[in-house]
Amino acid sequence: MNHFSKDAFSLDVKPIDCPDNYTLKQLFLLSRHGSRLPNLDQIAGFDKIDKAFANVSVSKDWPKNPFPPEKNFRLTTRGKLEPYYNGLQSLRRYEKFWKTVEYDADVVKFQTANAFWIGQSTMSFAEGLLDGTGPIGTCKNEPVFMCHDYLLEMWSACPRWNQTVGSNFALYTEQTYSYGNKTLAPIAERLTKKYNINPPLDPKLVPYLYYYCDFYVLQFNRTDTWCGLLSDDDLIFGRYYWNMRSYYQYSYGNPLNEQLGCAFVTQFVNSVEDYLNGKSRMVADLKFAHGFTDYVVLTTLGVFKNEYPLTADLTLEQMKSLKYIEQKAFYWSSTIYFEIYTSPGKDALLRLVVNFDPYIIPGCDEYCEWSKFKNILGSKINCDFEKLCAYP
Repeated sequence: MNHFSKDAFSLDVKPIDCPDNYTLKQLFLLSRHGSRLPNLDQIAGFDKIDKAFANVSVSKDWPKNPFPPEKNFRLTTRGKLEPYYNGLQSLRRYEKFWKTVEYDADVVKFQTANAFWIGQSTMSFAEGLLDGTGPIGTCKNEPVFMCHDYLLEMWSACPRWNQTVGSNFALYTEQTYSYGNKTLAPIAERLTKKYNINPPLDPKLVPYLYYYCDFYVLQFNRTDTWCGLLSDDDLIFGRYYWNMRSYYQYSYGNPLNEQLGCAFVTQFVNSVEDYLNGKSRMVADLKFAHGFTDYVVLTTLGVFKNEYPLTADLTLEQMKSLKYIEQKAFYWSSTIYFEIYTSPGKDALLRLVVNFDPYIIPGCDEYCEWSKFKNILGSKINCDFEKLCAYP
């Protein structure tokens, strides 16, 4: 499962080292929100599983779906703490940088996607980062200004994406249909026979069994219920169904996604340019959004590309080898940092750091010269987002 970081609450964080004669001058963050409860689609799937297993002896004593619809998308207790610790970790990892920064809304920007659980995650991060630096209450909180950035949900702002990707289920239905017949149906048939399920278990519920297991672990730290029905390989097969969906909707499975993050990239580049040219005082831009946002932005940058396209005919070993999937790369409260370094008389440097591991942008070194980075991105900078997203 691995849907969250094992060191999420560790404060054993070492400060970074800067390249020789360079100083970290700007910090850009794109973070996924903290751990949350299931969404309505997942909750409905769990209800169907409860019904399918209603007369099965192995599960008769298990509690019925413990995730009520009115609690959909709410942050868990862990989910409220994860961003707070991200803020604490950022303070330690970028110790020299933050020591030079005094909070001001023009200097440190907090931006959030338009969802309450993401706004809460933003507030939690701010508490960790600025704890004890403000005038409010016994904890000396610093009240921060948060604004909504619609580019953090770029698919919603793109009619072309909505018509040709988001609502065009044919993009991945062909793959998931084949996958259902080849892989999920045998699992459902085996479970039906093993537990005498009547009527037979719908293969479409196998991926929801993975999620049922996942959320039981997340919320209750229990593996003795739905997780116990599936083998380790079954869990990978159930998870892969959702990996395919994300691949076709938000990543390399559709060419539009390789351009969809261009407005985000343009905003980033212009912010750096304004600072380097003395037109802006902003040194930190801290954005909080969805895992899907991470997919789109990194796809547009050309990174996090798996060795194999995510198709229905991948072998189990190939599925196991996939590195860039949500559960491994975009887990709850994961972080993407863009570090900007400057040195007098030299080109600025950019480093991309995902969950505090540096990643190489294709065509770059770990520390990429700013002018080289802009050349690599090319037309993705200053793109006409409205024209790109026009439909028809």
